[in-house]
Amino acid sequence: MQLTNFKNLNMTNLFNFLLCFLPVSFILGNLAININLVLLIIFSVIFFKNNILKFKLTFADKIVIVIFLFSFLSGLINFYLNIKSDFISPEVNLKILLKSILFSKYLLLYFSIRVIIEEKIFNFKFFFISASLCAIFVSLDLFLQFTAGQDLFGNLKSPYKNSGPFGDELIAGSYLQRFSIFCFIFIVTFLKTKNKKFLFIFLIFLFILVFSSMLIAGNRMPTILFLLLFGMLFSFKKNLRKFLIILTVFVTIIFSFMIKVSPQLQSNTQNLIESINDIIVSTKVAFVENKKPDLNNTYVKEFYSGYAAWNENVLIGGGIDSFYINCAKTVFTCASHPHNYYLEILSELGILGFILIMILFINTLWIIYNKNIFGKYTLQKQLTIPFVLLFLIEIFPIKTSGSFFTTGNASFIFFILAVIISLSKRKI
Repeated sequence: MQLTNFKNLNMTNLFNFLLCFLPVSFILGNLAININLVLLIIFSVIFFKNNILKFKLTFADKIVIVIFLFSFLSGLINFYLNIKSDFISPEVNLKILLKSILFSKYLLLYFSIRVIIEEKIFNFKFFFISASLCAIFVSLDLFLQFTAGQDLFGNLKSPYKNSGPFGDELIAGSYLQRFSIFCFIFIVTFLKTKNKKFLFIFLIFLFILVFSSMLIAGNRMPTILFLLLFGMLFSFKKNLRKFLIILTVFVTIIFSFMIKVSPQLQSNTQNLIESINDIIVSTKVAFVENKKPDLNNTYVKEFYSGYAAWNENVLIGGGIDSFYINCAKTVFTCASHPHNYYLEILSELGILGFILIMILFINTLWIIYNKNIFGKYTLQKQLTIPFVLLFLIEIFPIKTSGSFFTTGNASFIFFILAVIISLSKRKI
């Protein structure tokens, strides 16, 4: 009996180590993320193979399976159609098929997380601590880079955007937008103190630290989404609405101060305003006047490229990682993706794949509404809130984004989906 308990303890510790390592792996890069995912999947199969076979599927689970089957089918059909194409080389054609096959690892990740939570192994407190420490580390590293000229790893300060520990990848703001929310929920949920004034001051200090570091990073869309996330939190939670004015005041003061001391922030803000105006004008030209818009603005060009690539194969798309190939047929010099999830899904999985993914998103929104996640306090609802907010931000339709199908984004999306759906099934 003691041997069995020791074995279960070791198994629990193993899974929680891998889950807590997820925020760390997002700092280390795609190789670390992939190794972590593979280990999670392998150990889930080893320990829970019988449970997986008996797993009772929800409607969301079935839709997820259909989405991955369709993505493989799209890749297979396009591979066959492009065999004799003069526009696509055999190597590139094979690459698209392989990408469609390898994309299935996120299906395995999804069900691994589902089973781990069903077996009540996931220690959310440990995960929140890990995510919080990582977010604070990134914030402090950005401050060091901004003030001292380089960060802990020797990455130099940039006159445009700062990367902190991410080196050449300018994704520090995106990382903070995704993981810093766990700091605030952890403090409110797990930090037991009777001194509410101290707790309030500590939360304000933490918000100033994270928001200021995001401005230092210079990633404009993640900063906007970070504020939107907190705006939703304060709006949905009745007992927090009174703090919305305080939040607005602090954001205004911090932004006003930072824009005075940072020419980089001034430039980024001006460019953002100009880009928004260009996108509005170009959208009118493309969809109202049915003309080709001016593609001088990078974002306009990428969005229009997504629309043009989708028109090459409206029904099933061109297959995963096919965007830049189909885009090049109508647009000169294309990026690797259109920097918008929905345009990329349309261009690579077509209208059918888009509908399937929208069914999954809408079903998840219905689960969130039906379970009244932001209603009367329970620990289970409190644990679900950060994942729900991150899901709402992740599917925000008009944001610019990385590729939906890349390691970092796909891992994060199917991870939070698995958590939301698993926690929603538990009885309060």
